[in-house]
Order: sequence, then structure tokens, then C-alpha cells
Amino acid sequence: MRKKLMLIDGSHRKWFAASVVVLGLATVVFITYALGTPQGVSGRRGFGLVCGIIGFIFMLIAGFLGARKRFRSGESAGCRPGCGRNLWLGFLSFPLVLFHANFHTGGKLTTVLVWLFGAVFVSGIFGAAMQHILPHFYTTQVPMETIFEQIGHVREQLVRRRSR
Repeated sequence: MRKKLMLIDGSHRKWFAASVVVLGLATVVFITYALGTPQGVSGRRGFGLVCGIIGFIFMLIAGFLGARKRFRSGESAGCRPGCGRNLWLGFLSFPLVLFHANFHTGGKLTTVLVWLFGAVFVSGIFGAAMQHILPHFYTTQVPMETIFEQIGHVREQLVRRRSR
């Protein structure tokens, strides 16, 4: 069974718009809270704690949605419109965790974990962009590309065409 790609198309508009709105609101609240609180944002109380909890919940949901997609079988295993919810929840979780920590990492282990999380975040965005860009590129720049399983069939067609 051939794996279907998750393209960022019209079905993602609502999730993208909601993600931008939530991120914008969180940023405004973070800046307002950070400027209005003498001790600044802390992950132990107030807005920082809320951001940490929501970011963690988003990470869990994104992980479970991704795992569910991997373990499903049959016809419904492919990607259908709107199935990229885990992409947008993962996209929101990273800035929320940074707001939770007030952009500080703390000790060595925390620093390593934040850098790893950042690498996963950036690679996820890069991967989603490549899944969107490369199919279009290959269909326009490499029009004679053939799927490996179909090489025998295409070869037979070319031989028949040549012998005419």
C-alpha cells in the first residue's frame, strides 16, 4: 500500500488560522504579563504555568494523533482532508513552552531538552514544507518519473510503442 502524503492544502486553513490566532493572543498576553509583573513570567505560577500546561497537553495530543495514524490499518490509513491537526498542535506547543520558561533554559538537562525540542520543531516545519513543495516540483520538473513498482509495465508500453 502506497503511503499518502499530508499536503498543506485548503483543509488546513481553519487549523492554520486558529493556530495563528492562538499564538498571537498568547504572545500579546505574554508580553503584557511580562511587562506588568515585577518578577516576570515564571513557569511556577500564573501565565507561565498555564502556558506550560497547555503546551504539554498540545504535545501529548499531537503525539497521540501521530501514533493513532501510524497504527490504523485498512483504507482509512491514508491522510484525509484535515488530518494534519498534529502538525498545528505541535506548531503551537513549542512557543507555549518557551513562554512557560520565559525563554530561559535553566540547567544542562533542560538546555539539551529545549534544543532537542527546537530541532524537532524546525525539522517538522521543514518536513511539512518539503511534503508540500517537492511533489509539485517533481511533477513539473521531472514529468517522466515512474514509480518503482510500475517500471515493468511502463517498459512494456514503451517497447510496444517503439515496435509500431
